[in-house]
Amino acid sequence: MMEYMERDYLTNLPNRRSLYQFYLDKEQTSRIHAMFLDVDNFKKVNDIHGHNMGDQLLVCIANFLQKECGKGGFISRLGGDEFVVLLDGTMPEDEVTGLAEQLIADFKEMDFRQDVLSLISLSVGVIRDQDVRQPLDDILAKCDTAMYQAKCNGKNQYMLYSALDSTFEISKKIEAEMEAALENGEFHIYLQPKVNMVTSELCGVEALSRWVHPTEGIRPPKMYIGLFEKNGFISRLDMYVYEQMCKIKSSWKGTKYEHIPISVNMSRLHLYDRKFPDKLEETAQKYQVDTKELEIEITESTFIKDSDELIAVVGILKKKGFLVSIDDFGSGFSALYLLKDLPVDTVKIDRGFLQSSSNDNRGKTVLRNIITLCKDLKMDVVTEGIETKEQVNFIISCGCQIAQGFFYAKPLPLNEFYMFAEEYIGNSKDNYTFRFNGSLTSEDGSLKGKIVGQGLFFGQGIFSDSGSMYFPGGPQEQNLVILPNEVLVNDSFTVSMWIRPQASVAWSAALYVKFESGFASVVPYAWDGNSSFRIRDARAVSGWYDITACQLRENIWYHYVATYNAKTESAMVFINGEPVGRLENIPTNRFVTLVMLGGDIYQPSFMGNICELVFYNEVKDYDFIRDLHRSYVAKDNFIAFG
Repeated sequence: MMEYMERDYLTNLPNRRSLYQFYLDKEQTSRIHAMFLDVDNFKKVNDIHGHNMGDQLLVCIANFLQKECGKGGFISRLGGDEFVVLLDGTMPEDEVTGLAEQLIADFKEMDFRQDVLSLISLSVGVIRDQDVRQPLDDILAKCDTAMYQAKCNGKNQYMLYSALDSTFEISKKIEAEMEAALENGEFHIYLQPKVNMVTSELCGVEALSRWVHPTEGIRPPKMYIGLFEKNGFISRLDMYVYEQMCKIKSSWKGTKYEHIPISVNMSRLHLYDRKFPDKLEETAQKYQVDTKELEIEITESTFIKDSDELIAVVGILKKKGFLVSIDDFGSGFSALYLLKDLPVDTVKIDRGFLQSSSNDNRGKTVLRNIITLCKDLKMDVVTEGIETKEQVNFIISCGCQIAQGFFYAKPLPLNEFYMFAEEYIGNSKDNYTFRFNGSLTSEDGSLKGKIVGQGLFFGQGIFSDSGSMYFPGGPQEQNLVILPNEVLVNDSFTVSMWIRPQASVAWSAALYVKFESGFASVVPYAWDGNSSFRIRDARAVSGWYDITACQLRENIWYHYVATYNAKTESAMVFINGEPVGRLENIPTNRFVTLVMLGGDIYQPSFMGNICELVFYNEVKDYDFIRDLHRSYVAKDNFIAFG
């Protein structure tokens, strides 16, 4: 056996690269057996005894494998607690399984601390008599599948890879037909919508496969996905679905849903293909699809099992612009500790986790806190399996707005999806404008405010032919306008308005937005007579945040803009197009419960005029706000400064 110079830094075994080189150097007419070994419960050793003890254990295991397999096998460490042994194909097959049995039996007899050995065992996946002309990635994927099944069966055992394992009722007929089915286009793409529960707006889509058999009709995924994951065919199906998804996305150009993100689930087997991210990028480029609108979904169990490998893969995908999500979160171990290391964009709450957690107060508390944690880590949250109005209300109250489930739509064939999209694509807008030209209705006619109290009337606006709303002041919660909560549906937002205060009433709010956990308000006269954009986080005693701006003089119009960025947890104030205040580290309030214009629930109401009120459900930058202000004052009929 030739010497491979690249070795694992800890165990001195050949590393992953040396394993691939060894395989490539094999004679093309030769055959091999392979074993994939994983240490059960290795994390417990690190958690209980520390990482130094874990490193010592890995060195001991490496020496053990060299002793047991070194005469006829090539032993390598892939990383973490995973090892691969390649054996010459001339070894009788019964000796291969005998070696696997011996490894598991002798593992507990290693020369190491018994208290540590008592925590661990060995799971081994075995595949026999493989032709080396096939890619090593395929062999490792099959071998890993067998090892993974050994773990599912109780650990401390070996499992032979078999495409026809009767234990899982795998159909021989399905496997015999899968190649032709893929070539003949029998796998159809169905799309399941993701909907904003607050606005009932289509905001995303997941691409799924359905096998439409020529004689049997639709075969549901549960009939073939498990088999494909065992025999490795899932990798080909995933890439087929992904390419079809890119074709569909490309065809949306020029439609109302052109920029709706579309996602696809990818099997853990792709982790063994080092070119996986490049293949995804090349296909997106082939169909001229922006990777920023393509989302790769990876199941939670994959993150648990292959965390080190996956963190690297996710990092590469993110660099290439892809969105990445954890799918089925809560279906397995719910590894919260991984969230801090994984640069994912979205966490998808598993349907079963929703159902089991929403039936009692303890479960609801856990679910609510998981959503809050993900939001605080700047991750979006999608809840799967929404089926009832009660679930909708509960999940919204937890701070999650995006849902996927039969309450809105099952996975739909393309023609039905397009009908759904036409109905749901235009239900909300990026912005809502209130001109107050004799009406409290938004400019697009979709939302309407209502007056509480008396003395309000429509007055002169900043243009010679525009109006404003005059507020006469008065007691708290009186003589104001209540606007629909739908004006703000995102965590990040911008509010733009023209204000003309008539009286310097301290701490009177021109705009007050109440959230489930606090509020935000625009105050024309606050500290020392200066204006302020105040944010309150009711979850903390000291949660008062004031972005102090310049003083607003009475009977003069000012263009006042306030922004909040939930990603950076920062707020800014602009007056007359110029930034005048900024504050960071402001916790995010979520789920609007009340919007008041001209007052709040604490102080006397505002006295003065407001016009050109615009709510943007996104953060606007300096250039936009400056240009917006200039667009007002540049109009010939602008009279506010006259």
